[in-house]
Amino acid sequence: MKSFSAVLAFGVAACVAGVAAPASAQSSAQSSAALQLTTGKVVTDPAGAFISVSVKNGTTAPISETYVACEFFAGNRALGKSSTTLFSIVPGVTGTDQVRLLGGTSANRATCAITGHK
Repeated sequence: MKSFSAVLAFGVAACVAGVAAPASAQSSAQSSAALQLTTGKVVTDPAGAFISVSVKNGTTAPISETYVACEFFAGNRALGKSSTTLFSIVPGVTGTDQVRLLGGTSANRATCAITGHK
């Protein structure tokens, strides 16, 4: 498994190359090589904050792993970053998960991006 910094570095390179642009937290979608990222609203609880993410596989091949990274904010102040890996998304199917930031109880928005897949 790749470290978060390696996945994030790949995501930054992909963003510069125009492959993946950040998605906002308000039910937005992002396409990356026929993968479509959709995010929900940021929700907080006593443990921190989380956002629901889903990735639709629009390719003709199964995707064994898809990496999604999110950065959480309270207003304009960055609170931290977190990520998830969605496994085994077959063509035409949408994989879902949550990205959680422990301790981020004041979060009110997040930016998320697909940072890689294999």
